[in-house]
Amino acid sequence: MRTNGLRWLFGLCLLFSIRLIPVIAQDELDAAVEAGLTRYNDLPANPNRYREVARISDLSGAVIYVEVIDPLTEQPYPGVIDWVYMYPEGTGWVMALPGDPTYRAAYLRLSESLRNLIDDTPYRTAAVHGLVADERLLDYHIPFPPGATGLVTRGYTDHGTGKIDIDLTGREIAAAKTGVIVFASDQYDLTTFQSGAWWYWNTVIIEHGAYEYSLYGHIAFDSIPTWIKLACEDQLNSGNCRVPVNAGDVIGLEGSTGYSTNPHLHLEFGQGYGIIPYLDLLDANRNGIREETISAGYVYGEHNVSFVGYTLAETAAWEYLTRLEAPQ
Repeated sequence: MRTNGLRWLFGLCLLFSIRLIPVIAQDELDAAVEAGLTRYNDLPANPNRYREVARISDLSGAVIYVEVIDPLTEQPYPGVIDWVYMYPEGTGWVMALPGDPTYRAAYLRLSESLRNLIDDTPYRTAAVHGLVADERLLDYHIPFPPGATGLVTRGYTDHGTGKIDIDLTGREIAAAKTGVIVFASDQYDLTTFQSGAWWYWNTVIIEHGAYEYSLYGHIAFDSIPTWIKLACEDQLNSGNCRVPVNAGDVIGLEGSTGYSTNPHLHLEFGQGYGIIPYLDLLDANRNGIREETISAGYVYGEHNVSFVGYTLAETAAWEYLTRLEAPQ
């Protein structure tokens, strides 16, 4: 009986220790998240605010999913979920926000198992089926000039719905479909994968019709053709262009600006687009001012499209190093 009693007592203690340790740690994490986000939201001249919507965590740290809030309307920017990293150090927690120089290093402090769980899909704006007629999503062109080639480095399966990465053999990026450029920016020359960027930064966004947009990201610094720039405004905090383009028109050069390890083109297709302001904490435009606002263009409500010469199923099946050639 005594042995059974000791086993029972040991089991009870173990049960309470298993239950109490995470609760205490979670309380401390709650306080650290609240304090860190409050500090960020109170930064002078900050053009946005963060609001937590979900998190995942283990003993190595946590990933906090945050909405980006427009302080004027108190509404979230549609389709935008940023990631905030937390990890324990000493008796407290360290927070790394997008734009912090330690952002990438903080990500690597998290366990591989936790990093593998990161998925913000449930909290993003989903595409609405039928909003765009199916036949309108079947006539995109390979996004480089006739005869040029490229290699797919991530397709829909690996990169996510409506997202494709391509390593261009040349450098010229072409519009994938006739439409109107609604946003264009190539003023940033910073590649910050190892430091803190979390956007494509230099981008062109084309509107192809109602609820139909394409984005071309990581564009090289100062590479958008002059005829496009002359028709756009310098102010980037709203749609700054209305420039008609045809499929095949060169709209910029492949680059590696923003969150990128090597030069490539990031393609993204969605039902809406937006422009979101951030503090230039990394001095992405290299003008020496970190308290100013810079803007990032993005699309949301991502949907898969197919390209001329490929069915939707064939496009969706593009794997690593699939070779693409723009028809002559």
